[in-house]
Amino acid sequence: MRKVGTFWDRAEESVRVRYPAARSVGVEMGKIRPHGGEALLRSYKVNTDAPPILTTRSLPGPQLTALRIMAGQEHLGLTEQLPVEDTFLIGVSTTGVSHHEVLGKTRSRTRGGFAANSMRIYQMSDELRIDISESYEIVDLMVPRSSLDTFTEEEGYRRVGNLSCEYGVVDPTIASLTRALLPFFDRPQEASTLFVDSVGLTVIAHLVGMYGDCVRPFVAKGGLTPVQVNRVKEILAANLKGDLRVSDLARECSISWQHLICALKQTTGWTPHQWLRWKRVDYAKELLRNTGLPIGDIALRCGFADQCHLTRVFNLLERTTPAAWREQNQSWLQRKSLRSGFA
Repeated sequence: MRKVGTFWDRAEESVRVRYPAARSVGVEMGKIRPHGGEALLRSYKVNTDAPPILTTRSLPGPQLTALRIMAGQEHLGLTEQLPVEDTFLIGVSTTGVSHHEVLGKTRSRTRGGFAANSMRIYQMSDELRIDISESYEIVDLMVPRSSLDTFTEEEGYRRVGNLSCEYGVVDPTIASLTRALLPFFDRPQEASTLFVDSVGLTVIAHLVGMYGDCVRPFVAKGGLTPVQVNRVKEILAANLKGDLRVSDLARECSISWQHLICALKQTTGWTPHQWLRWKRVDYAKELLRNTGLPIGDIALRCGFADQCHLTRVFNLLERTTPAAWREQNQSWLQRKSLRSGFA
C-alpha cells in the first residue's frame, strides 16, 4: 500500500480498499469516478497544500463540493484539462472579468466576459480547459449527477437529463448561497457539517427546480409538527459540536432532507445551523457566568473551533465580546469566588 498523505489521499485509499473495482478511472458516462475538488484545483495549477474546499456529507454517494479559485497573474494561460467526470460544474464569479473562454474537446464552449455574481453551468464530461486571460476569483460548485438523481428520486421527479442556464445569468439565490460560503474558505474549521449541508442541499434543490429539465420545480410541502420541531431541538442541543448531517435530522423526523430544510425555516424562521449557533452561545454564556474557565476552553466545550470563532459569533449575536459579557454579568463577589476556586 502506498504512503497516504493528505485527507484526499486517505479518502481515495479508503475507496480503493473498500471498492477494488473502482480503481480504474474510465471515461464511459455513468462509470466515471468523481475526482473531488483537489483534482480540479490542480488543473488550475493552484497550490493544494491547504485546499479551500467545502464538501457536503448528507448525500449517500458522491457529495457536492465547493471550492474557491483565485487566479492571479501566475495562472494566466490555458489550464490543464479539467477532470473528466459525470459532474456539473457551476461557476459563480465573485469578481467580474472582461474576457473568459472555456474550451470543450475541440471547440470553444463559451467566450466573453462576465459580471460579479453571475453564473455558468458546464458538464465536466466535455473535457474542459479554461483560458485565463486576467486575474479573477470564482467559486466552483461541483454537483455530481448522482446527487441530482438522489434528489429527484426522493421527490418523485423524472431524473434530470441536463442543467443549463443563460451564460452569465445573475441568480440572486445562487449568489447569496455562494456568498454565505466565502468566509469559510479561509476558516474551514469553523464550517459546521450542518451549515455546509444546508447550503449545498439548498443549491441542489434550486438547480433542479430552476435549471433542470425535470417535470416540475421543487415545492415545499408544509411545515413541521411541534413534535418534529422539538425533536430537532433535542438532537441539536445534544450535539453542540455540530458534527451532524442534515440527513440525520431528516431521518429522525421521518422526512426527506429537502423537506426538512424548507419546512424548518417555514415553521420556526431559522435553519438548523442558526439554531445551533444560538444554542452554543447560550451555553457559552452559562459557562461565562457560572465558571472561571478560560474563554478558550469554553469555546471548545461549546463546539466552536477556537476562541476567535467564539468571539466572532458571540459578537454577531450579542453585540459584545465574551470577556466584556462576563465582566458585566458576574458580580464582584462571584468573580472573586471563581478565581479562588470555591465555585
